[in-house]
Amino acid sequence: MSSQESNPTEVNLEISYTRLSPSLRPNDNDPSHAPIVFLHGISTCNKEFSRVTPFLAKDYDLILVDLPGHSGSKNILPFTMDNAISALSHLISTKIAGGRAHIVGMSLGGCVGLEFARRRPELVLSLFCTGCAPLSGYRKWFISRPRLMGGIEIAAGKLATEALFWSFIGVEPLPGLREEMRRNHSMEMLAAGYGACTALTRARVAEIRGVRVAIVAGGKRDNVEETREAGKVLANTKLPELFAQGVRAWVEGGKMPKEFEELK
Repeated sequence: MSSQESNPTEVNLEISYTRLSPSLRPNDNDPSHAPIVFLHGISTCNKEFSRVTPFLAKDYDLILVDLPGHSGSKNILPFTMDNAISALSHLISTKIAGGRAHIVGMSLGGCVGLEFARRRPELVLSLFCTGCAPLSGYRKWFISRPRLMGGIEIAAGKLATEALFWSFIGVEPLPGLREEMRRNHSMEMLAAGYGACTALTRARVAEIRGVRVAIVAGGKRDNVEETREAGKVLANTKLPELFAQGVRAWVEGGKMPKEFEELK
């Protein structure tokens, strides 16, 4: 751990989350059926996974987190990687029997998941993340200017038509999500979130030990070449059932769906 990283167990931050518990397997100790913690992207909230969770909720205890500075966790300020790691550590240690969970992360949530696996591997059973491969090229140039990115996102959130907004996001409209994003938008939070994404490097990912990690690239939106350097599989969360099938296969240690292509 570098000198810039604080001990994530020093402060017990109470993060907001929604829990979807199954009626089946209430006393199941099989780690392949352990809780799954979902981490959303920048400026969104746990609603981002609302089309994925129905395919998993009957069999898994699902914990949908609002990251610091977002929606139900807006009181945890500022958003920093240290705050996110501290909040997740406290959640898993105190709210999950056995103190370990599978992690699913998207975009910023994927970056948080990778850093969490690096710092606190003893709390992570597996990690399945998308849209979070370490940046390079023009993507890194843009994201490393977080105030520019934040300004564009705030303007788009206010001015874009519904059709244009959801076309840019790349999914069918999710009820309530755009309103939450507007409430979450602030230059400080966006700058901090994009800064955290920029700080993720291949060297940091290479330091993860003892955790099974799948880094996923959506073929139509994410940079497959960047992901080729950091991960193994190809999928797209625009297909929620397929995404859920990938999550299920990964946490259970089974065979990935045929639509997932291994990146050599």
